[in-house]
Amino acid sequence: MKDDVDSPSTEIARLEAELARSREIEQRAWVLIETAPDGIVVVDQAGNIVLVNAQTEKLFGYRRDELVGKAIEILVPARVQAAHIGMRGGFIANPAVRPMGSGLDLTARRKDGSELPVEISLSPLHTDDGVLVSASIRDITERREVQRALREARNELEQRVQQRTGELERANLALQTETADRNEAESKLHQAQKMEAVGQLTGGVAHDFNNLLTVVMGNLQLLARHLRNDPLADELIRGALKAARRGADLNRTLLAFSRKQRLAPVPVDFNEMISSMAPLLRRSLGEQVQINVVEAPNLPLAMADVTQLETALLNLAVNSRDAMPNGGTLTIETTATQLDEHYASLEVDVTPGRYVMLAVSDTGTGMSDDVASHAFEPFFTTKETGKGSGLGLAMVYGFVKQSGGHVKIYSEPGIGTTVKLFLPEIVEPAEAGAESGEAESPQPVGRETILVVEDEEDVRDLVCRLLTALGYRVLPAAEGQTALALLDAEPGVALLFTDVVLPGGMNGPDIARAAQSKRPDLKVIYTSGYTGNAIQQMEALGADVKLLSKPYAIEDLAQTVRDTLDG
Repeated sequence: MKDDVDSPSTEIARLEAELARSREIEQRAWVLIETAPDGIVVVDQAGNIVLVNAQTEKLFGYRRDELVGKAIEILVPARVQAAHIGMRGGFIANPAVRPMGSGLDLTARRKDGSELPVEISLSPLHTDDGVLVSASIRDITERREVQRALREARNELEQRVQQRTGELERANLALQTETADRNEAESKLHQAQKMEAVGQLTGGVAHDFNNLLTVVMGNLQLLARHLRNDPLADELIRGALKAARRGADLNRTLLAFSRKQRLAPVPVDFNEMISSMAPLLRRSLGEQVQINVVEAPNLPLAMADVTQLETALLNLAVNSRDAMPNGGTLTIETTATQLDEHYASLEVDVTPGRYVMLAVSDTGTGMSDDVASHAFEPFFTTKETGKGSGLGLAMVYGFVKQSGGHVKIYSEPGIGTTVKLFLPEIVEPAEAGAESGEAESPQPVGRETILVVEDEEDVRDLVCRLLTALGYRVLPAAEGQTALALLDAEPGVALLFTDVVLPGGMNGPDIARAAQSKRPDLKVIYTSGYTGNAIQQMEALGADVKLLSKPYAIEDLAQTVRDTLDG
């Protein structure tokens, strides 16, 4: 009987104990939810919020009572609410756990309308009233900032790597250029040292020869006084004195080459000097040679010994006449120019600065590279025995060098020769208060593709290096057929930069005509060691052309290329 009596109270006690444990578990669960670091939102099947924790209030700025009973889309930006409703319905129909990091990186909306990046995990809760969805919402703003900072750091690192790679490429290009320039400079230095050695030997011989001539001529003149009444002796003495005077003239030429002559430099106007010599030149050259004089206006004065300069011009003119046995055109041209640091580094004994140039060009037989390399050496001549002493160009070379100038020769067999004399320009003193110098303007650069046609390998390599350093893409070719093949293969070529005189059956104008028949919009720049007026006399070019005359400064190359491409 006792068991029957106690049974209801025992059951009640058990139930009360279970209820207490259930409430304790519920309380603990609620504490866990409430203190969770992530926002927790529980939503029913209709998409309405039934529970939120404290972190949700802090995260979104809503009070709890402002969220419970509202559609979950209150926390979703308006632009994606419609899509979110569809996704919510799909999840309710097929509920499954979707943990953090499963790709649900979304954007949520706070009460004030601001947005924040969030990561969400979803868990279905099966109840007697249906499926509830528990969403854990984590603010990943800080993570996004770290990711953004990492991306920016990576991009900056990549840019630095690219910059460093570019610097290394430019340094390598500069090293190649420096090596090539050094090799060329060493070759020219060797030639200059040889000329210097020959000059010293020649000067020593000429000095001793002068002493001998002084003795010979003096004794002959004394002998003539003692044999005044002897016609045969008088004739022989006059012949000997004539030969001795020719020897003295020859000796003066040797002294000019060795740079040991006495010079009397004065300010000289090249244009006036040429005008005064014109009658003498026409008489000396004969009717078969047409003289074309092109004088630069407002030509500055140069420092030179007038007599030696006139003699140099006459020597060059006579050499040109001899190179045109069937007649031709002699072009004498003047201009002011500047030899820059780069050009001076490629030559020997050249000081950068302003010069006045006198160029003498002919349409004669021309010279091979080997002959041209020896042209300034004393007693070197290609003329028949008795028709040339080989001292004319040697005298010109010595006079120009002794005057602090520079001389350059360009020649092509069958085309002609140009000799350019550069003598220092007289620089007027700067006015008081004038600026001491102008800021160096940046060189024009570009990204276009340029086809360079030049048969001289060293010159071709140099031009390609210069244009590459200016940012252009360069395609090199040594002759016409190769150039036209490159043009067919490269539709992006914007400019043809070609020498006028080339081997292989096609000269520069031939290549330009063939190229422009394929590409009518192709721009063309010609380059040559000859002056523009000399080229026109050779009838190689039309009247309206872009011609860059060698030697040219980097600045002139950069500006001419940019002007032509933009024109």
